[in-house]
Amino acid sequence: MGSMVLGGLDVVGDMDGDMDGDMVLGAGGRHHGAKRVPTPRWMNATTSQGVSRPQEELDYLPFSFVTLQGPPAEGPGAAILAGTLIAQPQRPFRAERLIMGAIKNDGSDLGNAVLIDPAIYVGAVQVGAAQGSTPVSVFAANAFGVRLSMPAAGQGTLIKIFVRIPDGFLTDSTTTALISATLIGRAMR
Repeated sequence: MGSMVLGGLDVVGDMDGDMDGDMVLGAGGRHHGAKRVPTPRWMNATTSQGVSRPQEELDYLPFSFVTLQGPPAEGPGAAILAGTLIAQPQRPFRAERLIMGAIKNDGSDLGNAVLIDPAIYVGAVQVGAAQGSTPVSVFAANAFGVRLSMPAAGQGTLIKIFVRIPDGFLTDSTTTALISATLIGRAMR
C-alpha cells in the first residue's frame, strides 16, 4: 500500500478503489496517488449503483384544450363562451413561462379576443397581482419578457386557467375557437 493520510477519521478507504493506491483516513489532509477521471455530466444524475438522484430539470407541462363555440342559429342551445384549461403535473413542478394560443376554426388568431378571466390558479393560489381580464396574446409564443413567478405545484396539483370570449366574436354554432396552453418550468426528475 502507498502512504497514509490521516485527517478527521470520519472517512476510511482507498482513494482509487484499488489495492495499490494511497489509503485515505479522514476527510481532510493531502491525497496522493493516481488522478481521478472526471465524471461525465450525464452521470451526475445517478449514484454509483445506478440509482437516479432527484434533480431539477427544465421541462414543460401541457394543458387540456378548450373549445369555445358560437350560439346556434335557431333552436335550443347556448353558446359556449367560457372554459377552463387544466394541467396536473405528475411530479413536482414550478412554472416560469406560460405559452398560450387561441385560434378560430377558419385559422385566424383570436389571441386578443380570448381573455384569461378571472385568473390563473395553482391549487388554491391565484397567480397575478389581481383578478381581471388579460388577453391570451400577452402569453403568445413570440411574447418577450413574460416570465412569471408561479408557486410550486406538487404531484397531482390542479393548475387551472379560466378563459372566456366576449359575445360577438363567435357568430354561430359553426364558429369555434380552440384555446391551448403550455407551461415551461422546472420539474424534479
